[in-house]
Amino acid sequence: MVREGRIRHIALINDAPTPSETHMTSTNTKLSWKLTSPTAVFTLILGAFMLFLSINGVLNPVEAAKGFGLSLTGTEAIPWMHVKAGRDLGIALGIFGLVAVRQRLAAGAFVLASIVMPTVDALTVVQAGTSVPYALMVHGSAVVYGVVLAAALLRPSAVRSA
Repeated sequence: MVREGRIRHIALINDAPTPSETHMTSTNTKLSWKLTSPTAVFTLILGAFMLFLSINGVLNPVEAAKGFGLSLTGTEAIPWMHVKAGRDLGIALGIFGLVAVRQRLAAGAFVLASIVMPTVDALTVVQAGTSVPYALMVHGSAVVYGVVLAAALLRPSAVRSA
């Protein structure tokens, strides 16, 4: 009987939050990111668009390649668009996951880091013969959207509450 009580007491002690867990809990509550906030909505729009690009790349690889800025035809488009579809699906899932767990700052860092992809895409399609204006329209606009969204997601809390 005494032993059972002691085990229960030890379990209660071990289940008590550590100071860092207490700090994390209060911080997470304080920085709650509402799904209806403009930053969450625009982040979800980005995730939905990346999901669309992924599905389109698998279902319609030739047209997806043309939209991307590559003049691939027939079966030569399939492996390249499947690689891009996998990348886009990973980005979409990452974005949806960060929004689902309400990690606004992490989503901002993720979006900011992801800007390298449309930058490289633009350089790649220009090198493959696509016009610079088209590359800027397709991939440059993605960079601009990412910069603006990342800036909104990463801005300090004092600015957000004003």
